[in-house]
Amino acid sequence: MVMETLQLISGLNGEIHLWRLALMIKNIRNAVLLAVGLLLVIFHLAPTYAAAPVVTTQAPGFYRMMLGDFEITALNDGVIAYDTAELLPSATPKQIEKSLHAAGLMDPVGMSYNAYLINTGKKLVLIDTGTGGKLSNSPFFAGAGRLMSNLGAAGYQPEQVDEIYITHRGQDHIGGLTIGVNRAFPNALIRAPTQEFDIFLDPGKREAALAKSNHNEKFKEWIQFTHDLFKPYIKARQFESFSGDLELTPGIRSLATYGHTPGHTSYVVESTGQTLFILGDLVLMAAMQFADPLITSAFDGDPQAASIQRQRILQLAVKNNYWLAGSHLSFPGIGHVRPAEEGYQWIPINYMVPKKAAEK
Repeated sequence: MVMETLQLISGLNGEIHLWRLALMIKNIRNAVLLAVGLLLVIFHLAPTYAAAPVVTTQAPGFYRMMLGDFEITALNDGVIAYDTAELLPSATPKQIEKSLHAAGLMDPVGMSYNAYLINTGKKLVLIDTGTGGKLSNSPFFAGAGRLMSNLGAAGYQPEQVDEIYITHRGQDHIGGLTIGVNRAFPNALIRAPTQEFDIFLDPGKREAALAKSNHNEKFKEWIQFTHDLFKPYIKARQFESFSGDLELTPGIRSLATYGHTPGHTSYVVESTGQTLFILGDLVLMAAMQFADPLITSAFDGDPQAASIQRQRILQLAVKNNYWLAGSHLSFPGIGHVRPAEEGYQWIPINYMVPKKAAEK
C-alpha cells in the first residue's frame, strides 16, 4: 500500500489523483487505530502474574545433618521477638548497638525455639519438646507450638520417639510433653535432671517451695503446670530422673551446666569421632553472647554460674572443633565457634544435604 501511494504521488504523466490518495491515507489511519485497539484488548485480557497474593508462610521448620552415623534433625517450634535490652539487661546500650549492627539485626530480634531429634540407628531421642502451643496468651510463647507439625514434615511420628531428654524447666522446653492430659509421645521414656524437677514432682519439696513463696498464685500455677506435664508419664512408669554427667544411651550423655536454672543440663552427642554439644539455654542470643560470654540474661537464675558454664563450654568447643546446637540460636541453631578479637565468632552451619541421603 505504501508503494502504491508513492506511485500515485509521482503520478502517471505527472498527474496526481488527490481523491484516491486521501482515501488510502484514511484507510491506513483506520488500520493503525484498529491494530492499536486490538493490542490494548490483548494486554488487558492477559493474566497479570505479578499480582499474586503475598504468601507470608515459611518452609517447614526442620533441618538435617549427619554426625558420624547419627542423623540429627533440628526442629523449630516457633520464633518470638525480644527486645535485646530486656532479654540481656547486663549488656550496655553501646554493646547492643555495636553487636546488632555487626550482625545486621534490629530490635526486637527474633529468637528461635528449637528442639533436636537424634536418630542413632537404634533409638530415636528427642531433646526438649517445645511449647506444645500452651500459654499462647503470653508474649513469650505466642506463635510457638509448631514442633509436632515440623516433626511430621521431617518424616517422623511422635509414636516413634523412644526417649526424651529435657534440658531444663522452661515452659518452651517441656510444654510439648502433653496434648491435653495425655502423653504427646506415648511410647517415650522421659529423662530429666533431678535438681531441676524435684521441686515439681516431689510432694514434700513442692509444698515447701509453695510455703516459701507464701503460696504466691503465679508460682502455684507454674508448679501445677509443670507437674501436670510429667504426671501422665509418671503414671505410665515412663519417667526417670538423673543427676550429673552420665551416659544415657550409647552415643549420648548428659553434661551438668547448672546456672541458667538449678539443674540446667546440656547433652553431648558423639558418633565416629564427631561431637555435638546441645547447649540448651547457655546462649540465648548469638549476636551478643558469643562476642561477650559474660553477658547474662534476664532468665538466668544464677547469672554468674551461667556465665561460667557458657565460657567453659565455648572453650571446649573451640579447642576440639565441636559442633554446637542451641535451643534459641537462629534456626537451625547449629554451627561452630571460633576465637575472635572479642570473645568468639559464631559460624552457622553451611546448608547441605546429609551425605547418606545424597549417596542414595
